[in-house]
Amino acid sequence: MHIEFYGATSGVTGSCHILRANGQTLLLDCGLIQGRREEMERNRNPFPFSPAEISAVVLSHGHIDHSGRIPLLVKQGFTGPIYTQNATADLCEILLQDAAFLQEKDAQFENKRRKRNKEPPVEPLYTVDDAAAALQNIVRLRYREQREILPGIQLRYQDAGHILGSCSVELWLNENGTERKVVFSGDLGQYDTPILNDPAVIEQADQVIIESTYGNRRHRDRQGTIDEIGQIISDAAHQKGNLLIPAFAIGRSQEILYYLGKYYDEWHLERWQIFLDSPMAIKASKVYWEYPHLYDEEATRLRKQVNEMPFLQNLHLTPLPKESM
Repeated sequence: MHIEFYGATSGVTGSCHILRANGQTLLLDCGLIQGRREEMERNRNPFPFSPAEISAVVLSHGHIDHSGRIPLLVKQGFTGPIYTQNATADLCEILLQDAAFLQEKDAQFENKRRKRNKEPPVEPLYTVDDAAAALQNIVRLRYREQREILPGIQLRYQDAGHILGSCSVELWLNENGTERKVVFSGDLGQYDTPILNDPAVIEQADQVIIESTYGNRRHRDRQGTIDEIGQIISDAAHQKGNLLIPAFAIGRSQEILYYLGKYYDEWHLERWQIFLDSPMAIKASKVYWEYPHLYDEEATRLRKQVNEMPFLQNLHLTPLPKESM
């Protein structure tokens, strides 16, 4: 067995790791490098391996810093299966198509500048068609479903509690009659994250590859954050003001909607009109609503009580700009 790290080592984006065993080559995640423009330009560098040599991709979750270079991998010669959890597959349909659309728009914008400066044009990193081709290679698995994905290699996904469909990866490698177990943590969620179950406990492994983005930090007490949100809403109501809440489209937006539903009466939200105006957040929220069997007990109870998508009875979905005016 041999492990190589090609991303998310000296930074927190661009997750990309190779595991070689039993004559097979597995790629664990293939994420986009994000950050400043000069950092993102590194996405155009050649892969430090041949995409055609990859036997299969094992994807931990849908966030772009873990999935965003998969269309590029396919564009450059990868033809194998892309294993991921069911909900992650649905979120990837949203995320990868959106990422491809942005790549095309960025290239168009850059080429206008290049044309003025009489410089050669650039191609998008990948296109919407490339993303569609990559999505055709996805193989869906359920949590705790163990499957042989390559000769001598078995895979099982466990709930990582990070976003819907996020996984920790268990791999059993059989080489020359000896079996070893490798665990790849993926991004781990906190305990008591709203909507989701707590991260599954994996009790045994021979080798562990673990993320450590917040390894040197203490997170703020969650209830303190909730109380602060409630106070901000109360202050805004007293001042007859409006609230704008910026939030990541996948994960954070759904958490905020959940809390608005949970504290609907306590925060007197019947007096408010609530709008969700991010097209991606709207699509992602609909995916969240389709997987109630992945909720924790509290979210399951709230869904049954409210019976509105997602968790909130007076939510207005406004995917078009003119609807947000």
